[in-house]
Amino acid sequence: MMKKTLQIICMTLCFSLTLFTTAKTISAAPAISRETYQNKQAQTANEIKQWPIAQMYHNSGEEWPPVPGRYERKLPNGLVNAYINVTLLPDQWPVINLHACDYDGPNNEHGWEALDTNPGIWLGGTITAAQMGLAPRFVIGGKTVGMYRGNGVQEVLPNATIFRLMGNVTSLKDRIIIDFRGENPKGIPDIRGEYVLSKKDKPFADEYSAYALLEFLPSKETKTDFFDKSLQIKPEALTGSNAAQYKHLIGDFGYAVKVFQSGTLLRTFILPKDLTAVYRFDSNGNNVMIYNVDGSKG
Repeated sequence: MMKKTLQIICMTLCFSLTLFTTAKTISAAPAISRETYQNKQAQTANEIKQWPIAQMYHNSGEEWPPVPGRYERKLPNGLVNAYINVTLLPDQWPVINLHACDYDGPNNEHGWEALDTNPGIWLGGTITAAQMGLAPRFVIGGKTVGMYRGNGVQEVLPNATIFRLMGNVTSLKDRIIIDFRGENPKGIPDIRGEYVLSKKDKPFADEYSAYALLEFLPSKETKTDFFDKSLQIKPEALTGSNAAQYKHLIGDFGYAVKVFQSGTLLRTFILPKDLTAVYRFDSNGNNVMIYNVDGSKG
């Protein structure tokens, strides 16, 4: 009886150690307080401001880099039908995500209902230095028909269409202006216009901005050629049971960017909701942190 009891205790201990080892394969990113994060944002903005290439391409009178926050495009009646979220991260161009729709409803409708219920577009990208100035560089987009992030049909935009949206960016003290020449691509909302910094709404990254950050990290870290047309990239939000296995890394909410080839999952990237770290999970079991705002890796 004693021998059987010892066997059960040993089996339980081994199982517990296995679970612990699996959960801690990658160490969680160091916790960052709100004050530390805000200080890091200010430091990051100052560092980006000093980049020679950035100084060369932004025009006199422009604010560079743009202040992190949510910028909203409003109709004359006050309805918001597009917004840009700007996130500043160390050693990166400003990361943005953009959501827009063409809704121009009646004067008595305000708030976010238009963005939630009308066909819209999502784009993730960066604001970079282009040949003639600053420009958005979008890496992926989604178009929806029906409910926003609900049961509507969502499809990936072709690269050629995304390229046509990469126009000029003017970054002013409290606003960002996007413009590009020619007609807007058919079938998608026009993203051009003036986006004013909101004093009350906080910025919120999404899976498309997570992908944009990934695409800009060194390929030696991501092990991925995001321009390889044989790859299928699937960015998605993680919450609830889907986030449970990564909870020690991202808490209750974050993002996953999955890389497939011919239907086979090659690797998964996991990011917390504030984009302060990137973790790479390879199909062969290799797991590593490849980016962190405090400079740590591994």
